Amino acid sequence: MRATASLAIAGLALLPTPASADWETTRWGMSPSETLASLDGATSHNPAPDEIYKEAGKSYTPLVVLPVEIEGVAGRASLLFDADDRLTFVLFKPDQIADCRTLQGALTQRHGAPDTLGAGSILISDWQDNGDAVKLTSAPSAAICNLSYSAG
Repeated sequence: MRATASLAIAGLALLPTPASADWETTRWGMSPSETLASLDGATSHNPAPDEIYKEAGKSYTPLVVLPVEIEGVAGRASLLFDADDRLTFVLFKPDQIADCRTLQGALTQRHGAPDTLGAGSILISDWQDNGDAVKLTSAPSAAICNLSYSAG
């Protein structure tokens, strides 16, 4: 599946809001250079046009990437920035699509039962974590598993 479609599915109902908390060692609203300085192993990313996420007339660009393990699942985090180069949300994709079930279980154990929305084979699970929105979008039959973090 193309990156644009994956990002679009991950962003269903994700409306970025003003900075209120953080992800890992970053703070919402940081610049790309600030996030690079705060995350060990992060690198600059020059995204292809199909990697740019568009929502409600706004564009979000993955300018920083990081190999990371979340809830025991290895994958890659893309840090997306708005038109003013402010960190707006983080998208994590596991290396193995089969690990999506592990993520779902670990996030439920950590945050409690999610609010869920199903649309055909797509399941969207939402949690809150210290004011941040945590969203897992999964559709194993379509090889989709995206975990996103944004200011709540």
